[in-house]
Amino acid sequence: MDFQNVNPLNVRLNVLSGNLLPLKPGDSRFPTTWRVYSVLVWLIEIVLTIVLIPGLILVSREKAMNDGTILCVVTVDVFFMTARIHSRRQLVNRLIRKLNDTLRFADETMKNVVTTTLQPMENPLKFYWLSGWLGVFVWACLPFLLIFKEVSFSYENYRTPAVFSKQPFSFEVFLLGSILLLIGNMYIFVKKVSLDVYMIHLVLLITAQYRFISTKLATIFRDGNPLSYFDESRQKYCSGIDRWVEKEMIALCRHHNTVVRLSSMLKKLLSLNFSMIYVISVLRFCFIGIKLSIVPSTNLPEALSIVMFACGSIVQLYLLCSCVQQLIDASQQMTNIAFHEKWYQFRPSVQRTFMLMIISNNLECKLSTCKKFNLSLPSFMTILNQSYSIALLLLRVHE
Repeated sequence: MDFQNVNPLNVRLNVLSGNLLPLKPGDSRFPTTWRVYSVLVWLIEIVLTIVLIPGLILVSREKAMNDGTILCVVTVDVFFMTARIHSRRQLVNRLIRKLNDTLRFADETMKNVVTTTLQPMENPLKFYWLSGWLGVFVWACLPFLLIFKEVSFSYENYRTPAVFSKQPFSFEVFLLGSILLLIGNMYIFVKKVSLDVYMIHLVLLITAQYRFISTKLATIFRDGNPLSYFDESRQKYCSGIDRWVEKEMIALCRHHNTVVRLSSMLKKLLSLNFSMIYVISVLRFCFIGIKLSIVPSTNLPEALSIVMFACGSIVQLYLLCSCVQQLIDASQQMTNIAFHEKWYQFRPSVQRTFMLMIISNNLECKLSTCKKFNLSLPSFMTILNQSYSIALLLLRVHE
């Protein structure tokens, strides 16, 4: 068990998207074929960005608002997140190495905790990927219907505002441009999904470590208690069992120290990313709300594509907020289960160690450096409410 093989979806999306984020520690590189593929994908996205900027300027304000703003926001998000993670490659390698050191010699308890932490996220992430990807694909394919109706084309005919040549232009230019926009839109979305899955995977693996400590702590007290009985005739504890419990507690404390260091490394890596996700999500859902407002007046395929993309985006934001909330809860509730065991029947040194671990629960594991831009379940509704308010304001101004 290691960082790479516990989540096949993360590996597949990382390669398919061309992000090629680190999956192994050290200087291990991806095969040359995948690196060439990654360069080609990034070239497509750079070209898409270049043609998008003048397109947003030259088309009507309504066209730019409805069809260009979401892509613009997602593109900024993807370029920033990818550059941020690659720029901290040494930190990522150290984090993965320490996680692998923890997972490589995992016992059955560790394996069960990691599995039960990661598995519930698998189907929602697949739904987010497939629903959003299908919505983007259908939405980007709609301009091809114009091929049979029009002879000359303008910037407004592209699904995404873009400039490849002066308008009006021919059928060939429109077809090639639409194909490039289709490929670019699909890849930028897959890149976004891959980044989300990668970050969620990192957060959940740290969460699993806190949950393992919680489970192991309760197990130590539970297994040791029937044997660590109080001998009323001699007024002392069974010293052999107490020594075993103390030894296990020391090992668990060392593991906890490792997990705290891992959490600190994770915060250095993702704190700015998650603050950026908060701001970007407010803008993205604002523009999604504007898109949803035109659903009643549009055709069925476009309406379905907008709804599918919106559903996938809501699931994505909820999963990110949920995984961060799980990490916060796991770090604060590490000793809750063990507290209900008979820890008070062990020798004073064990009790003191346990009390110190209870105090350490106050070290809440927050990944954001700014409280206003912290992801959590409460912030999920805050983001949607802020997006709704901004969308209403823009719609009113547009009227």
